[in-house]
Amino acid sequence: MVDVPATDIAEVDVAVSGREGITAAVESLRSDGVVILRRAVDPALLASVSDMVIDWHERFLSGAVHNYSLGEETATRIPDIWQDAFTEPRELQGFRKWNVAGMDSRFIPLVDCEPLYSIIHGFIGPDLSVTKTQMLVLPPGCLDSPFLHTDAGSLADVVEHMDASPVMVSAQVFLTDLPSPGMGNFTCVPGSHGKRYPWSPDNPTRSQLGGPLGEDIPMDIRRQAIVRAGDVAVFIHSLWHGATSNASPVPRRSLILSYAKSFVRPYDYESTPDIVLRHGTSRQRLLFGDLGAWAFRPGCFYHYPDDYLKMLASDPVVGP
Repeated sequence: MVDVPATDIAEVDVAVSGREGITAAVESLRSDGVVILRRAVDPALLASVSDMVIDWHERFLSGAVHNYSLGEETATRIPDIWQDAFTEPRELQGFRKWNVAGMDSRFIPLVDCEPLYSIIHGFIGPDLSVTKTQMLVLPPGCLDSPFLHTDAGSLADVVEHMDASPVMVSAQVFLTDLPSPGMGNFTCVPGSHGKRYPWSPDNPTRSQLGGPLGEDIPMDIRRQAIVRAGDVAVFIHSLWHGATSNASPVPRRSLILSYAKSFVRPYDYESTPDIVLRHGTSRQRLLFGDLGAWAFRPGCFYHYPDDYLKMLASDPVVGP
């Protein structure tokens, strides 16, 4: 995966481009299924969430917390694709935690920070929600096998038409500089969001839990992103994407947020996390499904009232 070309992914410097940059980012999402936002996270917020990921990873290395969501979820079955990771030394495991917003309040301001939120809101539309908040650390020499995939389980086999509003979009916030290929870089096939994923013939149910996936996707159509901390990769759920192996001496840290239409069930929480209820703003709580007096009634997640849509509106953007 180190040999994957590091070119041809659309990018926008949103720190200087204002409204024009937001429009350009949305256009790139429609045409390519992916865009890299340069300098998209405020330095103070970036420092806060970077410290958060370092804190949790150190707790994992010390044995204080489990990998993935083990220890926090009620399920007792572990998918086969995860099993091998748990037999490796912790310092060589890719570290993944879901429902981070339910674990640490430092994550919450990221979900509607500007200009990222304006791009997501402008692309999905006014009735949106946060379905997943994840942290990811790929240490040097990480033994996880890199592969390309699409997002969201059974939704992975849904290919959307870009003349309409998309169902789901994700954002990967990079917390470390990745100035060279082969450092666990975000990797994708631009334009693949409009094509059905090339499922293997021996995977008739199109399951993402059996693995490995995407072995037949040619290397010459893949691209990897060269980024700095504070850059963000925004992509449609049906984009074929993943990461390279990390052959560098430094860990690759990142955060992932998924946004979807309000009727889509959350990926990593059942109800609004308690931490979000205690620390989130009205808009942030609504993004996590806290409908207040509107819940629960038939169609409540399908037909938001006008005051909720106004609450979810993005902030005014300064610039041309």
